[in-house]
Amino acid sequence: MLSILLALALLVSVPGGASAVLAGFGNFRYSGEYVAGQFIDVGGSEWFARYVEDAYNFGFFRGKGAGYFDHGGPLTLGEAVTLAARINSIFHTGRADFSESVPYYAVYANYALSHGIVSAHGNYGAPVTRAAFAELVYNTLPPEAFPAINQIADYGITDVVLGDSPSMAIYELYRAGILSGSDRFGTFFPDSNITRAEACAVAIRLADPAARIGVRLPAQIPGEVIYQRSTDAVFMLETFDKNGKSIRTGSGFFISGDGLAVTNLHVFQNAVTAMATLSGGEVYPVLGVHDISEENNLALFSLDAGAGSFRYLRLADSDLAEAGNTVYALGSPRALMNTITDGIISNTNRALDGSYFIQFTAPISFGSGGSPVLNALGQVVGVASSSFSYGQNLNLAVPVNYIKELSPGEVVTLEELLRILSEAES
Repeated sequence: MLSILLALALLVSVPGGASAVLAGFGNFRYSGEYVAGQFIDVGGSEWFARYVEDAYNFGFFRGKGAGYFDHGGPLTLGEAVTLAARINSIFHTGRADFSESVPYYAVYANYALSHGIVSAHGNYGAPVTRAAFAELVYNTLPPEAFPAINQIADYGITDVVLGDSPSMAIYELYRAGILSGSDRFGTFFPDSNITRAEACAVAIRLADPAARIGVRLPAQIPGEVIYQRSTDAVFMLETFDKNGKSIRTGSGFFISGDGLAVTNLHVFQNAVTAMATLSGGEVYPVLGVHDISEENNLALFSLDAGAGSFRYLRLADSDLAEAGNTVYALGSPRALMNTITDGIISNTNRALDGSYFIQFTAPISFGSGGSPVLNALGQVVGVASSSFSYGQNLNLAVPVNYIKELSPGEVVTLEELLRILSEAES
């Protein structure tokens, strides 16, 4: 019944181009015959078994030899463009007539490039991330082939925030019932590699509207899950003067996997050097500052950590925050690392001294400056900056949208930054 309803929804929801889209879907037919047990690593009771069987019958996938499908193995970019090119060709022409090439994916990669499925050639032997695969899948069929059957709010996917083209594709594929996430919270894990079994499921939902699924995402996730996901992206900062004497401690957090980070500008005040201590105990010097905002008390900086890969936090849209929303502050108050507190947003647009803040009640203390203030999905809505000494949980955060105005340009050392700010004051 669900399959029939989804097929009817497609008929109703694609005006004008509905007949062409439906004709394209009608081009997908079985071209093989899966024999039960032909892959010894695909059992009938496993969630992916039916998808592997259908993907084999449609001619989308084959095994890896010796009776194995390699369901848990990572999908390579070469396999991904091969799949996308075949689906695109069948949808538009009813055929997938590709000549053999060496390497095997060359002819498919050239087709994908010439048909706008990919924008440039890449490392076709490397695993493809879930985000990159989603973008490629979305480019495989026309937009009319993705009518929304699910209501997914902007920023509703916990670890995917809108901004770049992969994120747009991911949201459209969730709404179309092609993607559903990898846990009970609908988390997508965009930076992880997609497996061959997962790619089979996506391919079947892509080619068969009746196979698309209903998705309902939670409005919030438990605080303990937010802590577990976020704590590795947050660290303690300690700053030092020219004599090596400690000045203060503060907090900071990563906003990209390559180590780009954010804190309050006042954390670096009068500092010549600074050290960051991560949740796991690793200690790195601050390499320097990329950009600052004196008006908004923000600093965009990097650690001197080589080519390290870091857990990072997603930036929400602070304009969507509302009074009464649950929030969490995660940082190092009084140098007590990995401290999380909860509260609510008291006011989303508190004006003080010509600046605007998010007022919130999650307790913070000296050393919390630069801590991320997280919403109920674990996305950053603000940067904790100050509090009223004489009051009860009257705390302020810089709205996260101001971070998006900073630019990761050339690095300026803290010593040079101190000189520039001192000359500006004089």
